[in-house]
Amino acid sequence: MPIAPCAAEQPRPLPARAAAAAFAMPPRTLLLVEDSRLAAEAVRLICRNAGIRLRRAESLASATLHLRVYRPDIVLVDLGLPDGSGLDLIAALAPTSLRPQRLVAISGDAGLEGEAMAAGADAFLAKPVSLARHLALLIGEPLGDGLADWPPRAEVLRERYAGGDPMALRDDLRRATELLNGSADRGQQRYAAQFLASVGQTLRDPSLTDLAERAVRLGDYGSLAALVRARSAVIPTI
Repeated sequence: MPIAPCAAEQPRPLPARAAAAAFAMPPRTLLLVEDSRLAAEAVRLICRNAGIRLRRAESLASATLHLRVYRPDIVLVDLGLPDGSGLDLIAALAPTSLRPQRLVAISGDAGLEGEAMAAGADAFLAKPVSLARHLALLIGEPLGDGLADWPPRAEVLRERYAGGDPMALRDDLRRATELLNGSADRGQQRYAAQFLASVGQTLRDPSLTDLAERAVRLGDYGSLAALVRARSAVIPTI
């Protein structure tokens, strides 16, 4: 997956002093490559508290288009995406002049940490996302005085509905249901199950996570689809 800037935007080498100063500046922009709206909402709250501008891409193809014209300070890449593995994007981006200050992988599968670091990531975040646990790894700096006690916006979401914003959660479950019920492609169904396992981790819902992971192992997508329908029926409206 070659990633190259537009011809008019080829980066120019900075003088050593200017390059050092630019790297020393705190991160101000982040590109999130994440297919789940629910997970993206958690990252949005972190960015809002940290004063970081956020853009989001939902796939490898969309991320590639963003990176041709957009130079974020941080790129946060989910490793399970609808059109491939985030590992491929990390490996393609890491050795180029487009590499950001921080190139970070995120996944609900902690076993992928070694592969992410080998691909060129600076850090690995395990889902679910939380402000206190993940901000320092995300920006590459220790938390300063008072930052660990920022208003816990993610905690507000957890109280509202088991960790999730209802509208974002409804969108994620609808998307997964369409993939499970509307596609005979086993690859798409497997992706939907992996997607739901990630949603379950974000929600801290072990029954959803466990059944989704079981569906991936055994191909039992019918039981998973039934659970998703049940979960969708009890999401509160706001």
